Amino acid sequence: MSPEPDPPDELCVKLRTAADRLLAGTPLHSSGKLTILDLAEEAQVKRWLLTHKYPNKLMAKYQAEFKAARHKSEPVKKAEAEIDKLREELARVRKEKRQLTELVGIYAVMIEQLAGERAEALAERDEALTARDAALGVTALPTAPQQRTEPSGGRTPRPLAPRKSR
Repeated sequence: MSPEPDPPDELCVKLRTAADRLLAGTPLHSSGKLTILDLAEEAQVKRWLLTHKYPNKLMAKYQAEFKAARHKSEPVKKAEAEIDKLREELARVRKEKRQLTELVGIYAVMIEQLAGERAEALAERDEALTARDAALGVTALPTAPQQRTEPSGGRTPRPLAPRKSR
């Protein structure tokens, strides 16, 4: 197997310029990731030049440089920061939704209990009125059922028959 040829100077300059842009976080032609694929895209050269024709002299060099940089380019940092922000927002909104769902459940139970208590109170009121009417010797006139649209702040007035003379 023949040794790997030296890459042309023009290719080396293109790759160096592209690598500097990627490391600075100012890509012009790629997504900004520190990868060989993005390096080739940024330098506007064919990837196979790095991966097949000059794998030891160019690809290995830039892979080592990107690994040594141990930082992410600015576009990647910005995107990851935005993702983190959105994840926090999603977690907050999910927590709020759970709390609101619990509250709705609690309110539903409370409404059901209050409706039952109201029905009991109305039944007790009707019994007390009937007992009062009986004690006073008053007979209530029959009325047509009324539809309640809104509570009147107290009991609904019942028409009373005139008192009987004794």
